[in-house]
Amino acid sequence: MHSFFSRSLLKPAMAILMLVAAISTAAQEGLLKKPFQEWSKAEVTKLLNDSAWARTQEIRIRPLRQVRSVAGQPETTGTADRQAPLGAAVEPRDFRFTIRLHSALPIRQALLRREQLKWNYDQKSAADRKAFDLQAKQLLLDCAVCADYYVVSVGFSSTNSSGTDMIYQWFGAATLPSIKGYIYIANERGERRDLADFIPPKAPGDDVYFVFPRRDEKDQPLLTVTDKKLVFRMSDANANSVTNFTLDVGRMIVGGKVEF
Repeated sequence: MHSFFSRSLLKPAMAILMLVAAISTAAQEGLLKKPFQEWSKAEVTKLLNDSAWARTQEIRIRPLRQVRSVAGQPETTGTADRQAPLGAAVEPRDFRFTIRLHSALPIRQALLRREQLKWNYDQKSAADRKAFDLQAKQLLLDCAVCADYYVVSVGFSSTNSSGTDMIYQWFGAATLPSIKGYIYIANERGERRDLADFIPPKAPGDDVYFVFPRRDEKDQPLLTVTDKKLVFRMSDANANSVTNFTLDVGRMIVGGKVEF
């Protein structure tokens, strides 16, 4: 009887999950059909934090706990600390890590639109908008290295740990040789691209940017429309680390190709 009811409950639950995924995909496709200059603040926030090209993962930890490392450096967290026990004397800190596939055009468009909204772009004169667009295109929209490289950014945020930035702490003074062996991207078949370069954060609050070769020695890209998963690995000691991400490649397909 238990097995029967488990199966009976599983089917509608799976149907709900599939429906949610379909709605999310449809919303994304609808957004990309609009010029990015028309995206709302909510749409930009969604695309930059929870979309085919971005994901935010959170961990809640108690202070002064160091049990594993990221890119060969201490990571102040532990699997057992993902949820603090009820009645804990010290409020757990929330640490949030956001990955963005920067070489995907929608991410760069969303970053540009975010700056437009901060600047009240829609209320400016045509001349002011033109000057803004020229500068923003060079700084945000264009990506000369993206033709030959995948670019991934990772940022940090917290609602109750002001003054803390784990990304800046780990990578602000890092060098390429010190982290190169730890960070890579891969597909579900185990094919991978190792770190070719990175741009460290210049100040707390900045993202770190990782650069990976787009093609292998046979001139083949890491991802095609037949691939299922993109794996980004930053923690060398724990595959389930909050700083490791797995993204659905199927959701990245735009116009018959993988947008990344």
